[in-house]
Amino acid sequence: MKLLTQKQARELDILSLESSKIKGVQLMEAAGKIIADFLMDFIQNIDKESIGIVCGKGNNGGDGFASATFLHSKKYRIQIFCICSLDDLSNDSQYFANQCLEMGISIQFSCINLIDELKNDFIIDGLLGTGVKGPVREEIMPIINRINNSKGKVISIDIPSGLHADIGIAQPEGIIADYTITMGHPKVGLIMRDGPSLSGEIHVADIGFPDKALNNLKGLKWKLLQEKDISSLLKPINNDTNKYKQGKVLIIAGSKGMTGAAALCSLGAFRVGAGLVISAAPSSINDIYEKKITEAMTLICEDNNHGYFLLNNFDEVSKKFEWADVVIIGPGIGCHNQTINFAKKIIRTCEKPMIIDADGLRVFDRNNTLFSDIKAPFVITPHYGELSRILDEDVKIIKNQFTSIFDDFMEKFNGVLVAKNAPSCILHKNNVSINSSGNPGLATAGTGDVLAGMIGGFVAQGLNIEDASKLAVNIHGKAADNYVIKKGMRGMIASDILNEIPLLISDYEY
Repeated sequence: MKLLTQKQARELDILSLESSKIKGVQLMEAAGKIIADFLMDFIQNIDKESIGIVCGKGNNGGDGFASATFLHSKKYRIQIFCICSLDDLSNDSQYFANQCLEMGISIQFSCINLIDELKNDFIIDGLLGTGVKGPVREEIMPIINRINNSKGKVISIDIPSGLHADIGIAQPEGIIADYTITMGHPKVGLIMRDGPSLSGEIHVADIGFPDKALNNLKGLKWKLLQEKDISSLLKPINNDTNKYKQGKVLIIAGSKGMTGAAALCSLGAFRVGAGLVISAAPSSINDIYEKKITEAMTLICEDNNHGYFLLNNFDEVSKKFEWADVVIIGPGIGCHNQTINFAKKIIRTCEKPMIIDADGLRVFDRNNTLFSDIKAPFVITPHYGELSRILDEDVKIIKNQFTSIFDDFMEKFNGVLVAKNAPSCILHKNNVSINSSGNPGLATAGTGDVLAGMIGGFVAQGLNIEDASKLAVNIHGKAADNYVIKKGMRGMIASDILNEIPLLISDYEY
């Protein structure tokens, strides 16, 4: 499902008006009719019940006025509450507001302090729309609170008022809609963070945006990753396969105190079908690896009893590159200078596909030009903190401007970025897929190690790095969802995800 950023939604309006004979009032009229039809066709027991429409001064409010003209013609009782004067409305909105007045529809203008009268059975939210850029103005908050505390069903136009169309955050809060009718395509913010809890049931309305305008939108192409997008990625296992054909994974992970990262990563690769795993292990803690990862082999790296990888381990590890179909580096390796230099040399010289995760990303801290040195296809899997170090940017800025930050970053980045947002995003070249599975229970130690192993396991079986990332992220989230249904969210640990994966993957095996 295609998604639009705030900037793209605004650009789509402009391009539609400039590149075709469509007028703003035509788009507004189409939106109004769809909103009215939705109320009449999809909501039960609406017959002759009252409808309140809350309008702001922009085009979102204009859509509300337009819907009133259609609903009034069907004899519904309409009350319109407009927070500004008639003269303050945009030109197109004024056109439909005047139509409403001519029809005798009740409109209260500049009613920002009169909203206590909102006692309708259904409330159409045309207050703010997609233009919100920061915290909602203080004088608007009583209206939002009144709508949220009302007993009526709430239908938001395009996006719940107060919700940021890019980042999915409402500050300090936004409209809690029962339904959202979004125009043209859903906005990214409907999917991110607060978006799902505020948007209710989302309906996409085709109001006639021309394809030419859609195709000419600037910036990354955003979409919601759905089942139909991943169901064809994993093929059934051939009857004559063997462990070598099923893919060979070399994992460079773990250190003293963090051997669990190597174990979870290895088991993640096995659980998605990899045939062989070798986990490189510092010699002083190899016995722990041997006990934790029964199915994997270990590559013993002399560490002089340090408990972490040293730069001189490069020669023995690099000899396994030719054997491997994919290399995973980073989970739990720590941040010792010797280890980071070792990881940097691995990343710069390896010519097999790589998954670079966790501590392996420290190689790029405040030095992301090093990505251009990588010779092989690669995936990075940063959370916000790691992305902050890579970009040398404050986490809050990344969270609040991530669509524009990703636009800039992906212009020069030649790998796959799995950004562990809420939800996770998979970025490759000009495309962004937002994952549709997963829950807050994933915010626990080790789940990222499992994900890195899963991506590597799929790459080892022949998937390209983008498809492997999409499939792994989606199944990883589904595994968490399955567990939560059975046992709840707070007690889930990373190994619980491992146990859910085989049953999920079985759906793709026949």
